[in-house]
Amino acid sequence: MPVTVAQFLRKRAPESLRRSLSHGGIPTGVDSFGLSDETALRFTNTPSLVLQQLYWLGTSGWEPEVMRWWLALCRRSETIVELGANVGYFTVRGALAAPKARYIAVEPHPNSVATCKSHLDLNGVASVELVAAAAVPERGPESLEMHVPSDQLATPTVAFLPHGSELPRDMAQEIGATIEVAAVDVRTLVSGADLIKLDVEGQEHLLLGAIVDLLAERRPHVVVEMLTGTPKLRALLSDLCVGVGYHCYVPVETGLVELESADIATVNLQSGYGTNDVILSIDATLPSRT
Repeated sequence: MPVTVAQFLRKRAPESLRRSLSHGGIPTGVDSFGLSDETALRFTNTPSLVLQQLYWLGTSGWEPEVMRWWLALCRRSETIVELGANVGYFTVRGALAAPKARYIAVEPHPNSVATCKSHLDLNGVASVELVAAAAVPERGPESLEMHVPSDQLATPTVAFLPHGSELPRDMAQEIGATIEVAAVDVRTLVSGADLIKLDVEGQEHLLLGAIVDLLAERRPHVVVEMLTGTPKLRALLSDLCVGVGYHCYVPVETGLVELESADIATVNLQSGYGTNDVILSIDATLPSRT
């Protein structure tokens, strides 16, 4: 079978060129694709920033340092809860790494739910419980309004619940749509979890605050997005380090960097480390245990 120009560029072009090409999306005529460096993993040609980056850049295209540790933590976990699964990249890889674990993936946006399900099916993953709802800090209304920026109407990476959200101003873009999504109490989702991941666009502090007792009792590993302009989340993470005994790590290419509790309030993860995520763990030896 002849090699297309796009296939050649994906594998042979310099990374700088591939990054430029990724902004143009996935070529038309591609229904599904394997990653250039993990060909067994397959994803669909759906409008998505995540999928565009994966198509052109392979596993290095979307949060590679975090993924390395996510897979390691999944392998040692029995119950995994992912809040904010989006199109299911972390879901697919995490579930494949821990096929015997109970894996609950939660995603409220209907397009992203459908895409996530298609990726689970495409990769033969049947172990994931996919919950089409938004996690909320307490039992209340059965549905809520979600805001979707005007430039992300397909499978948005930044769609948020406006009530109580601690979303940085530069991410609260012009709203293009408001949709109604189901709501589910976070405490019912994470009961029994020993690994929790949160990427919920400004709701992290509310959800973690609602399960502080569980964190103190069970001490699960927690992977959480910590953007700039999130003082409430940062204060909560610092309190968990001081009061519960968690260590706060930043995943980098060479391993993990531990943050002192006092530094959590001010550190700019993206500019300092090239990531937006931290890992909370009771394990003081985690940096040497990949």
